[in-house]
Amino acid sequence: MTMKKDYAAMALLLALAGCGGGAQKADSPTDTTLSQDMDTAGEAVGMDRLAVAEQQYRAAGERALARDDVTAIGDSGYNLATVQLDANKPQDALATITATRAALAVRGQSGDDSGLDLVQAGALHRLGREAEAATAAARAAGAQDSDIAEKGQFIRGLIADDSGDQATLASVAAYFATLTGRVPPSWSADAKEIAARNLLATNGDARTAWQDALQAVTIRRHQVAYRDMARALGVAARAADRAGDGQAALQLYARASQSARQAGDTAAADRWAKLAGAPAADPFAQPAPPAHTK
Repeated sequence: MTMKKDYAAMALLLALAGCGGGAQKADSPTDTTLSQDMDTAGEAVGMDRLAVAEQQYRAAGERALARDDVTAIGDSGYNLATVQLDANKPQDALATITATRAALAVRGQSGDDSGLDLVQAGALHRLGREAEAATAAARAAGAQDSDIAEKGQFIRGLIADDSGDQATLASVAAYFATLTGRVPPSWSADAKEIAARNLLATNGDARTAWQDALQAVTIRRHQVAYRDMARALGVAARAADRAGDGQAALQLYARASQSARQAGDTAAADRWAKLAGAPAADPFAQPAPPAHTK
């Protein structure tokens, strides 16, 4: 039985677009329960019901352990950790990755798993453990799978920018500059964001950086990747400020804050709200309860 991981929508990073059972081998009968758990989890991810997806990927993993299926164990563990990270639970994601690696090792699979490296890098970055994150991201960037390698490079760029490592950021920007022809939209968005960050880090043309960041915003909006979109709005705000348009920068920071808050990234939302000067009005907030009078 062959399951599959979904590397397509890592939303630092790291949102699943859907995952399910892959093609079945003739000599490996289908475990219907395991396949249904994976399919149900993938459908829940598509509807942004991450709590349901987490529950179903956990059930799939338990079934995979009962089956003693090393491939399904690895895939379930990867998908569970990815959903936990997307739900802003990086510590849980790291715990899942550690346990998954141990379960694979006891079954003779002791080599590195670049998919787990990728999620680990995202979780460590989310926790501010940048040196460890950079090491895991570098391993993922060297993966044979092109989707994992691309996302590994992207996370390397984010870590480098946040850490002030201009040399690594420049090397990542050079990598993305080599991607020509038809590439997935998510890769184009990553390339635009990295290009914008590199321009800002090297005191390049701020207006070009602003335009690149806004192009990443548009792509991610179309992909329903709102956490990534909010981060790109934050980069656009930095670029607008560097370009001398303070009013546009304040507006972009406010937009980034509102988007991030609704996407569950409260830390980034609070940071951008401060840079915006004040929280932007939320027309959809629940009204305050009426004050009691005597």
